[in-house]
Amino acid sequence: MKIDGNTKISKIIKENSEAIEVIASLNHHFTKLRNPILRRVLAPRVNVREAAKIGKVTPELMLEKLAEIGFEVDYAANNTAETTIDTSAEQAAFIGKMEVVAIDVRPYLDRNEDPLLLLQNELKKLSDNQLLEVIINFEPIPLIHLQEKKGYKTLTIIDDEGVYHTYFKAGEKVEASSNDNPEELYQKVSTEEYEKLLADFPGEIITLDVRMLEMPGPMIAVLEAVENLQDNQAIKVFHKKIPQHLLPELQPKKLKVYIDYIEEGNVMIFIKK
Repeated sequence: MKIDGNTKISKIIKENSEAIEVIASLNHHFTKLRNPILRRVLAPRVNVREAAKIGKVTPELMLEKLAEIGFEVDYAANNTAETTIDTSAEQAAFIGKMEVVAIDVRPYLDRNEDPLLLLQNELKKLSDNQLLEVIINFEPIPLIHLQEKKGYKTLTIIDDEGVYHTYFKAGEKVEASSNDNPEELYQKVSTEEYEKLLADFPGEIITLDVRMLEMPGPMIAVLEAVENLQDNQAIKVFHKKIPQHLLPELQPKKLKVYIDYIEEGNVMIFIKK
């Protein structure tokens, strides 16, 4: 397979799974690619040039390492300056003459606060000539999926520091959704009811404690467990808060979700088919 700076990481891994370890060896950030769920989230949207930028290595080095495991490299197509211009042009075309309302959610994440509801409210407040820019350390895939289903158009750009800038603007048909209210995506239960759910479940209960994981680690851990969930299994999750990002991702899977909110920092979640 011939690759260059614009080749998607997902295509490279699909061609040769050894690429995961090769890329991971360049920077600890890329060890996330070993996680199947996170790999499906990151790899399809990032090319070699963008991955090199995140890992603070040159695209040439990444391509050289991939060449060692059999990839044919087209270095001539890896024109960094040219692709940067293309990215800037794509960004400029998306924004046009619209006013950009920028929100940096990194401080919220540093405080372990979930900015999802804030961002949804900001989207509702946008006027016709405005779009929202979300500045974050990772691509907000759940928010993107949620808003694209409503008709929003999105674009994600990675800057030279590896920071993600995701833009949202209204499409021709932007519809309100009941998903804006996360309480409609789960059933609230008392501690007594929660314990009864556990006691009455006839199959195996898988226990996850995601309280010490940094975002988006909790969501990834739960999604990975859900991906492998059998009909005779359920998942008990120890969480620090009601997972606003996770709930919309679980809805299409037709799972039953029960939440016992004991107090901030102590939330119990039960998921079953």
